[in-house]
Amino acid sequence: MSKKQLLLQTIPLSDASEQASAQNWLPLDINQISAGNYQGHMRVVEHADVSVYFEKQNCTVHKRGVTDEKNCTISFFRTRQPQTRFSEYSPADNSLFFLPSSTEFDIYVPGSAETVYFRIDQSRLLEKARAIDPSRWESSPTGLQILDAIDRRSLDAFTDEIYSLPHFTKNSVGNDHHGPLARTMMDQVLMALNSSCPNSPDTHPELSIRRRARDIVNRVTEYINAEFDQIRCPTISDICYELKISERALQYGFKKILQLSPNTYLRYHRLNRARAQLSRPASTDVSVTAIATHWHFWHLGRFSRDYLSLFSELPSTTLRRALG
Repeated sequence: MSKKQLLLQTIPLSDASEQASAQNWLPLDINQISAGNYQGHMRVVEHADVSVYFEKQNCTVHKRGVTDEKNCTISFFRTRQPQTRFSEYSPADNSLFFLPSSTEFDIYVPGSAETVYFRIDQSRLLEKARAIDPSRWESSPTGLQILDAIDRRSLDAFTDEIYSLPHFTKNSVGNDHHGPLARTMMDQVLMALNSSCPNSPDTHPELSIRRRARDIVNRVTEYINAEFDQIRCPTISDICYELKISERALQYGFKKILQLSPNTYLRYHRLNRARAQLSRPASTDVSVTAIATHWHFWHLGRFSRDYLSLFSELPSTTLRRALG
């Protein structure tokens, strides 16, 4: 896509891993952690300077990733549920999140909550923001910023207009005449930032508790993924031993952050990895048994029941559909 082009597309989603793959500008891991036949969609407006992404799915997901070294994101929940969480923060109705470049994040998104985020060249955004308010943006943000938007109605109305663009009914690529839309997106974000003020949640006694719990979950998830990369599936006792975390602390952290036990999360994580392989098989010779045993599901009948319980279809159905 050339610098002057603007891409508009709607992406139907039938799997959490598809949702992650559709955002290939950053390393992103998305796991489905509530039962159901996964259905969702993304609407994307992409431009070299600023892009906007709308995400919605009917199942609860846990998203983890890190922004690249060039781009930051400005995000909010277009529709949210009570348990919605961005890192350790629970958003208010008018919250904005400024996620700087090269910053880790994890997000808990309940089913039917809809998220919106703008991806913007951080240096370009801050250059413009400093022209509006030099003292506030003199220093670059170094971590997730939660902002209270004093009046987010203009940004909400603008994103509603973008979401309703007729171009989304047929994916399209535009040229120079779309330049004003890209500039307007940047201006709307700048005005929203300018009308916001930093939230001071550190005074809330619950925040430090959630932060400690989140740190436990992040350490465990990183360890699990590292083990998966080595074709190993750790047990709860492995996690406790290697990370020096008690089983009680482990239980508390996962219940607090993801409303799941660590055992359930570990099983769901393995099931999500298995589903990703079944959905995009490496060859026509792939079998359900081979993928199940690869992820240490030794009892094929139990694997099929667990898979059906989480994804509302049998693993053989997923593989058959992928193979055509």
